[in-house]
Amino acid sequence: MSPCIGHATKTPKETLKDEAMKQSSARMPSKRTQLVWGAFFFAIPCALVLLQAGSNDLQGSILLTTIASAEDRPTTDPIFTTIESPKTWSAIVINHLGQPAGTVDSVGRDHQNAGLDGFGYHFLIGNGNGLGDGDVEMGYRWINQTPSAKPTAIDAANWNNGVISICLIGNGNRRPFTEEQMLRLSHLVQRLQKELAIPESQVMLAGTLGDVDSPGQYFAEAQFRSQLFDIPR
Repeated sequence: MSPCIGHATKTPKETLKDEAMKQSSARMPSKRTQLVWGAFFFAIPCALVLLQAGSNDLQGSILLTTIASAEDRPTTDPIFTTIESPKTWSAIVINHLGQPAGTVDSVGRDHQNAGLDGFGYHFLIGNGNGLGDGDVEMGYRWINQTPSAKPTAIDAANWNNGVISICLIGNGNRRPFTEEQMLRLSHLVQRLQKELAIPESQVMLAGTLGDVDSPGQYFAEAQFRSQLFDIPR
């Protein structure tokens, strides 16, 4: 039978080529499908970041790479905007880590291995080893407004649930803390003092509360105290 006019007869080779193109086209997603999957993969990392920042696990933390002084305090203060409402805090205690390096995660693991519920302090201030020099990392205890862990060498009579615990990475019995650490420490304490009405007399070194040499002999206490606010009780 003669082929219909206007339809050329295809060779077996051409027929195989057409079938291959059809199969390739069937495997290839449409532009709309590509857009949908592209949006999905873009959204996944964002969702992970949000979940990590908003999680209440024992290793949650928020990193602050800079803290302005109380006089230069911005309208939005991440120290307090990250919490729904601050609890009643009555004192601030300064500690040193006693180790040359660390982060909230690494120290938190050590604290868990020692029987604590994760990172025991409220704030950790870096020296450039593990955590950036002068960077302040807020632990889950501050984010959730829960009490800090009492150091074992401090008598229970000198500690209560109203203590804000700040830790400097390093060992103050071996060398001084960095200038950035001391600057950020003073700014952090100023902000806490001003917002929570904590007087200078209630800003204490851990070594004055028990048999522990912290934050160490090289901690520049006079310089630090000269930066504090004289807030009436």
